[in-house]
Amino acid sequence: MSTLVQHKRNFFDFFPLPRYLEMPSVGIDISDQAIRFVEIVHYESGHHQFHLRSYGEKKIPEGVISGGSINKPEEVKKILAEIRKEHGYKFICVSLPEEKGYLFKTELPDVEQKYFAENIEMHLEENVPIDAKKAVFDFNLINSNNPARHAEAVVTVVPNKVIDVYSDLFQSTSFIPVSYELITQAVARAVVPYEEYETCLIVYVGETRTGFGIVSDGALQFTSTVNVEHVVDPAGVERKCSMLKDEVVKLVLYWQGRSQKDNAKIKRLILSGRESTIAGLKECLAEAAICRVESADVWVNIFNIRNQIPEMSFEDSLDYAPAIGLALSRYHHA
Repeated sequence: MSTLVQHKRNFFDFFPLPRYLEMPSVGIDISDQAIRFVEIVHYESGHHQFHLRSYGEKKIPEGVISGGSINKPEEVKKILAEIRKEHGYKFICVSLPEEKGYLFKTELPDVEQKYFAENIEMHLEENVPIDAKKAVFDFNLINSNNPARHAEAVVTVVPNKVIDVYSDLFQSTSFIPVSYELITQAVARAVVPYEEYETCLIVYVGETRTGFGIVSDGALQFTSTVNVEHVVDPAGVERKCSMLKDEVVKLVLYWQGRSQKDNAKIKRLILSGRESTIAGLKECLAEAAICRVESADVWVNIFNIRNQIPEMSFEDSLDYAPAIGLALSRYHHA
């Protein structure tokens, strides 16, 4: 399924923006079950900052990808070739499975910012179980209202061999990846309002895996993933709710023990992924997190849904959070 979004006639239909003001950005999210993609266009001026140009989903046969590992690359390439042919996308931002990377927070020395990357690389092996020469990394500085604090950064590390596998998928189908990032990073960018610094716990519930992320000081500072079964019967739903509740309890206790600052306590839990709408899950997690729990608004950094009605259903939108966050990465680096 793929969709070219048809918008109602508005100001820009009668007075279109010059081409140089339109900057399409495409996010492609690969999961075990599907490839989802989103294309957004950025307006430098106008009522809406972005609009959704196109989006779609291609189902992946069972066993082709499992636990983020690509078992049958030729099957994935066929699907990507279909997307390329149907939409003509070229430059793309791509998700990587949480299990294939590492994320950690580090304090940076009192040196010029241009030396931060060199310093992080020197200490990489102290934080992740991988040879620095066999990995790539990126980092985001953490905003702080306290000028006395040393600069801090959140660092993402991915083995070269993982990047090589994913790069081969796209390059052989004539795509050009411009960035890679972990799924939870992309979800955080989609569902946490830009320039909001309240600490929140993100829970992205998939069919077989659930990703957790803690965002504080405007940056994703912790991620984890658990395997959960896809369920439809009441007993299975209850087991899934119980498992996710236990995981939330552990994460809240971990974060409370790590952070002594009141403003760093988890204030809310944001649920995303279609599976997050199963009956009783919101109430169950609210009890575990001891904070307010809400379903994600994946459009919060795209447009105001009071002014523009999304073309996809609310339930569908929850599954598109990673792809939307990826598409936004060109504009909001989180």
